[in-house]
Amino acid sequence: MSITKLVLQASQRALQSLILIVAVHAPTLNASTEINKPEFATWQAAVDAGMYDEAVELSLLTEQDPALRALISKASQLNLSEEPQWRALLHYKPATSVTWLSQVDSAHFFMSDKGKASPEAELNATLAALFSTQPKPPLRLTAHCRFIARKVWLSEQLPEFDLLVPQQDCPEFERYVNYLDASVLTLVFPTAHPNSPSSAFGHTLLRIDKKNQKPESRLLNMSLNFAADVAPDVPAFTYAVKGLSGGFEGRFRMLPYHIKLREYGQIENRDTWEYELDLDQESVDLVLRHAYEMLISHFDYFFFSENCSYHLLSLLEVAYPDNPLTDEFNWWTIPVDTIRALERKNLANEPRFVPSAIRTLRARQANMSEDDLQLALTALNEDLSSIDSQLNSRSLEEQVAILDLLSDYERYNRLKTDPSALGSSTREKAILSRRSKLGIKSVLPDIATPDSTPVDGHGTSRIGLRYRFSDNNTDIVELSFRPAYHDFRDPSAGFDDKAAIELGGISVAHDRSNDEFFLKRVTLASIQSVEPIGRFYKPVSWHTTVEWDKPNAAASHQFTFNVGAGIALQHQPKSPILFAFGEFDLINNNDLLDSTQVRMGASAGAHWEPLTGFRTGITANVRHQIGGDFYIATTDIWAGLAIGEQWSANVELSSAKTSDTNTDTQLSVGIRSYF
Repeated sequence: MSITKLVLQASQRALQSLILIVAVHAPTLNASTEINKPEFATWQAAVDAGMYDEAVELSLLTEQDPALRALISKASQLNLSEEPQWRALLHYKPATSVTWLSQVDSAHFFMSDKGKASPEAELNATLAALFSTQPKPPLRLTAHCRFIARKVWLSEQLPEFDLLVPQQDCPEFERYVNYLDASVLTLVFPTAHPNSPSSAFGHTLLRIDKKNQKPESRLLNMSLNFAADVAPDVPAFTYAVKGLSGGFEGRFRMLPYHIKLREYGQIENRDTWEYELDLDQESVDLVLRHAYEMLISHFDYFFFSENCSYHLLSLLEVAYPDNPLTDEFNWWTIPVDTIRALERKNLANEPRFVPSAIRTLRARQANMSEDDLQLALTALNEDLSSIDSQLNSRSLEEQVAILDLLSDYERYNRLKTDPSALGSSTREKAILSRRSKLGIKSVLPDIATPDSTPVDGHGTSRIGLRYRFSDNNTDIVELSFRPAYHDFRDPSAGFDDKAAIELGGISVAHDRSNDEFFLKRVTLASIQSVEPIGRFYKPVSWHTTVEWDKPNAAASHQFTFNVGAGIALQHQPKSPILFAFGEFDLINNNDLLDSTQVRMGASAGAHWEPLTGFRTGITANVRHQIGGDFYIATTDIWAGLAIGEQWSANVELSSAKTSDTNTDTQLSVGIRSYF
């Protein structure tokens, strides 16, 4: 190839790179580089045209009408753009040691073209925008009426503000304030739910409580929720990729609280905890002013970092700008950890427990006789008329109990089938009609508050040290780290003892037999839901695991994708949970004769916590290669003991027999620390 051709190709690549750089950075280029930059006679003309950066420049260059220049000059003297309150209102975080970047990703949230990365430019442009009586598209309201929290703070910092800035009536904001009539903000925590990928670790939202309100009317209040905007038909793979990479827009929404409570408590079978926040009236007003600003904006949504709980804290921290609540959440944000952060700062009061619909149904069943339960089942399997004569023979109290159970179950089943369903089904109407004729008020069953609140549980991150010895003389010491969240061998206090979710685990080990260190295991995800079936409620138990594992330094890593589904049984709340699953595995291991295998099989076992803090279990598995001769059978017996609040000790005895090896028995002991 000639030198001329090489130079020509290099020049072409350089030109392409230059075009790409200009295209990427074009939105942040200085307005002076634009070819058709409009010229304005005065800064007010630039304001009227929505060109706020140009208005700032013109105000500093002219002696005429010094109103804007006076405010900018005073703000500069006071260094207002460096104030923590301003940075909190604009959600700025350090980009480097000397630069800032806002986490808000809506362009129209910023009045300056440079506002996302420049607190000073945004403050000056906001001052200019507050002189405008016309909204800048796509905004529907003027900056004066849209960005109320900014306006109020600037007016408090600048004594000349109210004299120089034209005042405007903001009826929409006044209706917002009057309708909410807020005096208390309550943080609501629906507990972890493996069947809901977007909030598998739990969720947090705010309930806005009115002044002088009776407890029973809380359901009528509004709630403020942050969530990803996800279309209902998004494929699972796209959902996962976009959720991990920030491909969805996260937005604040206001909804009646009873709708959100129905979603979590009745549709998803989640208990909720309510934490009243210790905020004075001034702080409540400030948070809600800022919420009004944020309702038109969005953030890039990340399931593990900038999620529902993170941005709920970012909203609240405008009331505490000197000590930002989000600063300790850099890599991942687990909802229960955000509640702990609020408690450490004495911002969250003692919680109130609200049981799920399933817990309420089970409590009703526990108070009924075997005959009454059987009668209710007959009505569900057939219809209400099929039990007329038997129901009439019961006492009024027994009839009430049966009909209340039936109506609760019909409501639960209707919402489970169609979450958007309104009104009542035909069966539900018949039950309620029959119930109304009895003339006795329904009484909710007594449901005991759990012994531990969510924040009483262990930390969601964990490090572990384990020593394992096998009868083939393999001696391994393993150090592991798991960022989130909980497994069945961890202490159960504060967690759902029927669900386990682990993400992002990694471990390294030292094979003492060969004096060699190696990467032992990488776990992308391990999720288990073991929910016992009952007479009225028949959930599917399931689990899945995606991981790479290496048994010793000499072996190859084995990739495993496992899914299993089955049933679980539990006779009494404190008795063992028994389970059985059908299993499917996709395996890749270069040490196998067939390196890639599909296996089918089954597993069965039990979990039990006979004493508080002491858990034990046993699991037997068998798998057989589809289209091949390979099989493996394993048995695991384990026990975990809580030691203090953030420590546990574990022991495990396991054996494995494959088609090409003898039985290998292993004993391991370990200790775990949580934070």
